[in-house]
Amino acid sequence: MENADQIAQAVEAVVRLLLQQESASGEKMDLDLDSGTSDEQAAQEARIKSAREYCLRILGSRMAPAVVADDIHISDLIKKKLMRVDSTSTKAVRFSHLYTKLSACTVLNKKWSVLYFLLALSDQTSADSLDHRTNNQPLSFLGLQTLDTKRTRERTRTEQSDTTMAAHSRHGSLHIPPQSSRAAPYTNLLNEQARNPQQQEVAEAVLLRDLIFIFQGINGKSIKFGTESGSCVIDSSLNVSKSTRSLVNRLTELGWLYKKISQYVDSTLKEGNAGLVGQSFCSALHHELVEYFRLIAVLEAHIAKDADTDGSSGLSLKRLLVWTQDSLQRLRLMSVLVECCRDLQGGALVSMVHDYTQHGDPLIQQFISHMLERVSAPFYVMLQQWIYKGELEDPRTEFFIAVDPEVEEEDMWQRKYFIREEMLPAFIGKPLAKKILSIGKSINFLRHKCDDSEWFLENHGVGKTLKYGDIAELEGSIDAAYVGTSQRLLFMLKTKFKLMDHLTAIKRYILLGQGDFIQHLMESLGTNLSQPANILFRHNLTGTLETAIRSSNAQYDDPDILRRLDVRLLEISPGDSGWDVFSLDYHVDSPINTIFTPVAMHQYLKMFNFLWRLKRVEYALSSAWRRQTTSARAIRPILELVPELHQCRIVCGEMIHFVYQLQYYILFEVLECSWDELLKSIESKTTDLDSLIEAHSKYLGDVTSKGLLAVSHDVNMMPRLLELLATILDYKVAQDNLYNYAMAEIERRERLAQTADRRTRHGQWGLTDQDETLDRIPDEQFEELVPGLLRTLNEYSMQFKRELSDLLITLSADGDSDLRFLSFRLDFNEFYLGSLKGATAPNPQTRTPTSSRS
Repeated sequence: MENADQIAQAVEAVVRLLLQQESASGEKMDLDLDSGTSDEQAAQEARIKSAREYCLRILGSRMAPAVVADDIHISDLIKKKLMRVDSTSTKAVRFSHLYTKLSACTVLNKKWSVLYFLLALSDQTSADSLDHRTNNQPLSFLGLQTLDTKRTRERTRTEQSDTTMAAHSRHGSLHIPPQSSRAAPYTNLLNEQARNPQQQEVAEAVLLRDLIFIFQGINGKSIKFGTESGSCVIDSSLNVSKSTRSLVNRLTELGWLYKKISQYVDSTLKEGNAGLVGQSFCSALHHELVEYFRLIAVLEAHIAKDADTDGSSGLSLKRLLVWTQDSLQRLRLMSVLVECCRDLQGGALVSMVHDYTQHGDPLIQQFISHMLERVSAPFYVMLQQWIYKGELEDPRTEFFIAVDPEVEEEDMWQRKYFIREEMLPAFIGKPLAKKILSIGKSINFLRHKCDDSEWFLENHGVGKTLKYGDIAELEGSIDAAYVGTSQRLLFMLKTKFKLMDHLTAIKRYILLGQGDFIQHLMESLGTNLSQPANILFRHNLTGTLETAIRSSNAQYDDPDILRRLDVRLLEISPGDSGWDVFSLDYHVDSPINTIFTPVAMHQYLKMFNFLWRLKRVEYALSSAWRRQTTSARAIRPILELVPELHQCRIVCGEMIHFVYQLQYYILFEVLECSWDELLKSIESKTTDLDSLIEAHSKYLGDVTSKGLLAVSHDVNMMPRLLELLATILDYKVAQDNLYNYAMAEIERRERLAQTADRRTRHGQWGLTDQDETLDRIPDEQFEELVPGLLRTLNEYSMQFKRELSDLLITLSADGDSDLRFLSFRLDFNEFYLGSLKGATAPNPQTRTPTSSRS
């Protein structure tokens, strides 16, 4: 504020001095406000105020010094003028040789002043006109009229020091010239036009001077910005031809575009809500405007030169239109970018600017590419930090990779980092973006979970810098970082954390691949698991598990693997037995739990429960077969049950065939084939942790879908299969009841035979009327107990065949070839499909106990 007051006071002093000099040369008016009348004081105050506002407007502009001391530029002007005079270019060539000699001369220090002096002299037509124009003061148009005496030089220096003030701008300082300098023609033209507005057309010098202000977003005296549309309008009181007005309207577009761009930059930086990329975009716009400011400085120099030479030959509106075409095109492009990127930030802004590089004009491509290099600088810094350090420095969420701070470290790989597609630049495709995401995640995984900071510091991203340019080079850098980090991560998982050992252990124990261990476990737990689930204790089951491990080849496995194997009891429901709630569990920790997620372990558990149930059915059928074999000779004397017992052996054989074929399909066709595909994928197709997780997910999906007969999406066959297995267990229980009765009957007959022998030895009748049932089932049992046992067996047998037939029909009609092949293995001779109706209908040849006793 203090500097602004000092500038205002200095401007007012300069204005008073200039008006005092003007009055001294004319009416000798005294500027002492105290000695005049009130009207004169008011007039002087108004004049001073108007002049002061004009001076402050000039000070606030971005005009550079009027004349730029450039030797090359002035020599080019001379050569162009010589070529216009002489079409043979002889004089221009001669001047080039002379200028070369002048440049080599070390005696002269102010070569530009000499050339400028000669060029100014060449613009004069004759000495007479020169003397007439300067009132017998030669070269007054150059400001050299004070070179005659030392006293004049001192007076001029004093006047200039009193009337000069530095106004700071972006490109240097501006000086207000004295009354006799270049501003006088412009003021005289305006005053003359104001006195006679309808008698003559506005001079081009007036319009040119106002256009310089318009180019900087400042209102001129005759040309001003409109209040509503923002377009520029010419003072209606001035006489301007239609053609000139058209030229002015075309030229004012430059100022309108500049004002639009400048307002966007100022408002964006003032509000402070722009991110790093938005600030970089504003910086790039400002950098391009610097070239525009240089053009304005050159134009100001030409206008000042024309003012010194009374505008005899120099800048015109048509020439100004030609000279500003390049800048106009640049400002138009920047205006389009400002309009499109107004509400964008980050990667979306970079992507929008990049879209304009797909232009057919190579100049526009070069301009946008050069600008995009500045705009994308913060984006590439964030990209470099991510792929070489794994750090996400994005305070304004401008990067296309985001982090969820609420996700725990256990889910870091799957859920913590993700891609925001709205911030993904157009020159980075989705496959490349996934690689970039994988690089950063791999670095963080190695650093925080694998404790591999040494390799990271020694081998990754040393001396690498990324910037906008060659997309192929960018992709090459990303691919190199992707391959390096991914290979290191996979190496650490396979070696230090024994990934393959864990996969093998889960296959052997959870998926029942270790046959001897499962057999020992089944035999050890069979008695306990047949009890109700609510009386089971986990520590007893754990002891049994350790016994099964020591009794099988599992004892030779890695102790770390065996330590992770444990017993788990599922949620108990009323009526559940130990078979329904028992399960094996395998514990995993970081970083392996990234692959063996809770969801994956739940799928393994689901598969184990089905395989364990299938193994239980196999164990039950094996027990039933052993009993049939061992008791066949003993129960042969019971002639009434011989056909039924034979039928039991047939049905039991069918069930064993079904279970064995289903086990073969699951254990070999599903598990082993899927395992082989998993190993091939890990060895040849796995390139990063994402692909490893995908391969494991595919393996687990194939195992669960094919193993649980859930390949078909139309029909859910698992409930049918579970009902079929339950029917087999129920049939086994019914068969055990029949065999228990048969064994009880054999024991009864043996006791009766022993009693008859004892009576015979004592001289009595061995058999009495009450003992007539020595060779047959008693009538009351044959009529009441035996029919119920046989009826239950027959019902379960029929139910098994009916359910198996329905399952075969569904499998044979399924679209999956493996399931169709399973149906063929289960019914290779089409016995079930051919006898479906016969199995469901009553069999007239079924012998009842009463008919056998007739």
